[in-house]
Amino acid sequence: MNTEKQILRQKFRLQRSQLLPEVRKQKDHQLFLNLIQEPEILTADLILAYASCHNEPDTWEFIRWALEKKIPIAFPKCGQNWHMQFFLINQLEDLQAGAHDLPEPITNRKAVITKNTICIVPGIAFTKEGIRLGQGGGYYDRFLKNYPELQTIGIGYDFMIKENLPYEEHDCRMKKIITDLTEEQA
Repeated sequence: MNTEKQILRQKFRLQRSQLLPEVRKQKDHQLFLNLIQEPEILTADLILAYASCHNEPDTWEFIRWALEKKIPIAFPKCGQNWHMQFFLINQLEDLQAGAHDLPEPITNRKAVITKNTICIVPGIAFTKEGIRLGQGGGYYDRFLKNYPELQTIGIGYDFMIKENLPYEEHDCRMKKIITDLTEEQA
């Protein structure tokens, strides 16, 4: 299974990297517009987000929007034993390169998760049923297992939605998928 997932990750990353800059910019902006129209986003008391990098669908426009709207927003910090925690930020400068050279919060204000918390989850690919092919570290699957009631939204480009993906028992499903074209209810 891991070999199949690794092959798919390489294939989908290559496809994502081949987007022309003007096409990527258009897709990113439409994804942002679709995301901020979600009722759950507008009523969230906390958003768990991630700072995109490495050709991922852009989250920076969304992050700036949430900060401007004064919606509490938190980002993951990866620790030992594949453990991840979320910490609140007040400004973009609160994010700096951390583990795996990914933007992480430099603050120590731990996020308090409630029933109105939304988690924006990265992925390499998704199915309409909410199956997610992640980066391969298992950080989100481990984190989400502790919060089964959490509203999870996987985001990606339309071509990242696949008919089938490998799925293992420990993989967490997304409750909703949002792309630059449509929203998929998982």
